[in-house]
Amino acid sequence: MRQGREVTEFADGRAQLPGESVSRVRLHQLGFSNYDLQVPTTGAQGDRSWADFAFLGTRRFGEFDGKDKYLDPDLRTETSPDEAVLAEKQREDDIRGVTGWSFARWGFEHIRTPDALGARLAAFGIRPPG
Repeated sequence: MRQGREVTEFADGRAQLPGESVSRVRLHQLGFSNYDLQVPTTGAQGDRSWADFAFLGTRRFGEFDGKDKYLDPDLRTETSPDEAVLAEKQREDDIRGVTGWSFARWGFEHIRTPDALGARLAAFGIRPPG
């Protein structure tokens, strides 16, 4: 019963994709509590977008990137993978320019273990509090 309650309390519908949910589990295992999910941002031209994670107190966003985001035609709005990568780069540049925050990106290879994600985030200066 207690385990079910813990899972329910931990669940968060803002994690949009499985990789984001696994990332949250890994962050929890690593001792992170200083982040928010799907943080809205407004670009220089007024465009709205969302960063998967914002690591509070660090001025860093985190983005989980699976290959499908770029390769699956049903998941992208651009016509080709090349255009999808370019659009994502432009979105990130715009957010960085307006907010002054940097980005850390990771993929499935980084969420296989807590240590793998911890090492990836540490490379960007993101560490659990304390």
